Amino acid sequence: MVGILIQLLISWVLLRLIEKKNLTAIGIGLSSQRLKYLGVGLLFPILYYSILFIVLSYVGKNPYRLNNNYTPTNFLEAIWYLFKSVAFETLIFQGALLYILIKHFGSTKAILISAVSFGIYHWFSWNLFGQPSAMIITFLTTGLMGYLWAVAFDKTKSIYLLFALHFGTDFAFMILFSKDKSIGQQLFVQTYTIDPYSPGTIISIILLIFYFIGFQTFLFFYLRSIQPSGDIDKKITIFN
Repeated sequence: MVGILIQLLISWVLLRLIEKKNLTAIGIGLSSQRLKYLGVGLLFPILYYSILFIVLSYVGKNPYRLNNNYTPTNFLEAIWYLFKSVAFETLIFQGALLYILIKHFGSTKAILISAVSFGIYHWFSWNLFGQPSAMIITFLTTGLMGYLWAVAFDKTKSIYLLFALHFGTDFAFMILFSKDKSIGQQLFVQTYTIDPYSPGTIISIILLIFYFIGFQTFLFFYLRSIQPSGDIDKKITIFN
């Protein structure tokens, strides 16, 4: 928590020195619209990935079951870890620095810089150096998500929607379903270690597409439908 407070302080200093603004520039004030963004941002990825993972487990004949060893303490510790992790990344890549970049370079360049930085950052956080294939895949996947988080900030002029989208996505992968075990146990685990049946059918291919780019595609069109707020002078042009 101390780290987040330090990040907020640094963000405030940067905004004051460079833009003569305060933290309201990154949209931390609550409003009915931002509460709506919080709700949509949380529910959308959780529902999307929950449905997708359940369908995938059904096709692979490897159904999920409730983890009987999972405790309320596990859940609270995971939520707190996830909150700190998402807040840390949000304040670095989609907060004050992104605001300043948009003001000085325009939305398109600023968002690309943020996305590339987000992709490269995960090489370090996931310790992928020396693994070229993993580095390329990670850069593309996390860079794309970083791009969409940055677009969400530019569209809404607030960190709430992108924070909720990021948190909801990680919540599905790291807390609900056993897709990422980096923070311990998950609430639902699959019956078998390896799927006993993974058919190479059209449906399985379609499901894989929905796994890798489905959410991003739906999110792209959702963000495109949002009318940009007017707090930042230079608007994104890629959606016009």
